[in-house]
Amino acid sequence: MKKVLNVVVTLCVLLAFLGGAQAAPKPDDVVHYRQGVLMALGWNIGPMGAMVQGKVPFDKERFAFLADRVAQLAPMVVEGFDVSTKDAKSEARPELWENLPDFQKRMSDLASASQKLAIVAGEGDKAAMKRQFGVTVKMCKGCHDEYRVKH
Repeated sequence: MKKVLNVVVTLCVLLAFLGGAQAAPKPDDVVHYRQGVLMALGWNIGPMGAMVQGKVPFDKERFAFLADRVAQLAPMVVEGFDVSTKDAKSEARPELWENLPDFQKRMSDLASASQKLAIVAGEGDKAAMKRQFGVTVKMCKGCHDEYRVKH
């Protein structure tokens, strides 16, 4: 029994060591990650915007579902803006890297606003949902205006 326990403990230690020994992702992979997260954010924000603008009927349950997704995705964005990607091909303007602390603060604020959006959406007050959605997308626009290549 003692031999089995030693083998199990040894395997656990080995697996823990190997799990922590990952190589850093390549800059292009990091850019692809952030583009994917940003695309997913847009995928969920778009239908909410259509509801807020009256382009489609307002569905409180769907809105809340989408707001929950946005709240989960928003904190993930900043992970994709690693300094290793500074010279990788992307739509990030050089100013982002020069003002990285400002960008990171904006991402933190976006995550907080997204969390609040999910909470408000869960409460079901349509007017409050629209207001918080406006606050949240204004933050998105601010970063795009400041740090994204204009097309």
